[in-house]
Amino acid sequence: MNTLILYVKMVLSILLGLFSTRLVLKALGVEDYGIYNLVAGVVSMLSFLNTSLATSTQRFLSISLGKNNKVLLSEVFYYSLALHLLIGVGVVLLVVFLGGYGIQHILSVHPDKRGETLIVLYFLSGSVFFSILSVPYVAILVSRENMLLLSILETVESCLKLLGAIVLLSYLGNRLILYAAVIAAIMFTSFILKAIVCQCKYRETRITLQSLTDIGLVKELMFFTGWYTFASLGSIGRFQGLQVLLNLFYGVVTNAAYGIANQVNGLMQFFATAILQSVRPQIMKSEGAHDRERVGRLSLTACRYMFFLCALFSIPLILEMPYVLHLWLDNLPEYTVGFCRLVLLSTMLYMITSGLSTAVDATGNIKWMYICLGCLHVLNLPVGYLLLYYGFSAYSVLWLVVCEEMICMCARIGLARYIVGISVDAVLKKVIQPIMITTGLTLFIGVIIVCSLESSFMRLVVTFMSCMVASLASIWHYGAEQPEKERIKSIIYNIKYKLVK
Repeated sequence: MNTLILYVKMVLSILLGLFSTRLVLKALGVEDYGIYNLVAGVVSMLSFLNTSLATSTQRFLSISLGKNNKVLLSEVFYYSLALHLLIGVGVVLLVVFLGGYGIQHILSVHPDKRGETLIVLYFLSGSVFFSILSVPYVAILVSRENMLLLSILETVESCLKLLGAIVLLSYLGNRLILYAAVIAAIMFTSFILKAIVCQCKYRETRITLQSLTDIGLVKELMFFTGWYTFASLGSIGRFQGLQVLLNLFYGVVTNAAYGIANQVNGLMQFFATAILQSVRPQIMKSEGAHDRERVGRLSLTACRYMFFLCALFSIPLILEMPYVLHLWLDNLPEYTVGFCRLVLLSTMLYMITSGLSTAVDATGNIKWMYICLGCLHVLNLPVGYLLLYYGFSAYSVLWLVVCEEMICMCARIGLARYIVGISVDAVLKKVIQPIMITTGLTLFIGVIIVCSLESSFMRLVVTFMSCMVASLASIWHYGAEQPEKERIKSIIYNIKYKLVK
């Protein structure tokens, strides 16, 4: 039910996001849109702690629920909110000083645009601040598995962003600055809504000011956050840092293309991350209840279906990317098609073993996994710089990401075996083998259609429908295990029974 709710929200978010991006690109133009994405990338680099502490918060909340410890649950929420407040202030200060210096002296921005770019930076720092403060409230909704309420709040946020994009088209002044201000106002409104709703529904979110006396809990939160942060730094360097490198060597046009690629990638990730968002609290609670066997089983299921759901739409989209992008956007920046394809490919590779990372997170023994992954991620920046410095194409840095993600896959499999006890044979049999069969069959059908027909809207429809039918059929026969098939049949039977009744 939670997954179904998230998919409905996902469809709405995708439709709203696609339309909003089209309107924003049309209103801002390629150069200003590239500047906005460049600044957003810089802000993301400086706010990496947000993601790290969000993961820590959700883990500790879910573990507390698994232990059925209400006192610990309230304490974890209060401590995490206090830490988020401190981190939010720190991030804003970093954005103001380091981000401002980067725009003035490092990044390739036209002198006439630097003043506007700085203002955009300040507004986006405010957006990040309220986004950081929202994390504990999102974490409690996910831990409580109240996906309906979370989906409603996030859909409201998407609707507000679409409304902001519509207002942008009719504005005659500086649209770049207005858009940044609108995003900041929306993030503030979203934070207030989440805080009010959670405080009304969940007792543990009702704040009573007190000192942080449980030093052990603070250390545990910060220990988990510290190692996760190390990996997050590398991950941000892999994507947002590469955006800076592309700007230095190719200018803001590649930033616009890269921003669109990440937008497409983010929309496709909705299809996969919805299942992990539903399963993750269950994995954490199972670890809290000391049920390691269920942790392994759920993590392998998450790996398999996250890839299936991502590939279901990503494979036909990769095949038809040129036509889809020209249909979606009027003014298509150079490199966009290739960037979109490579970013989607790297995401599909990540999905294959992402559930294993969640299993390791649940145990709390994350040190060696994130040291390994963090070091692999960090290598993208110096190697990417050398590739661009010696004249390689802009595509080379994204091919580098694809190769590095394949190495990370092997690292996650080995670490899950060592830390959680998930055997390599189980991963190969329950994840890799069904993925290779279903992907091969889907690609075979899609390539035949693309090579046989001229590019057109009709071919787009035929490609998507044929790939999806082939993918679903192969998933049913080769990807789903027998207990899962029986469960699906039972759900369908119950739905039919209720409709008839």
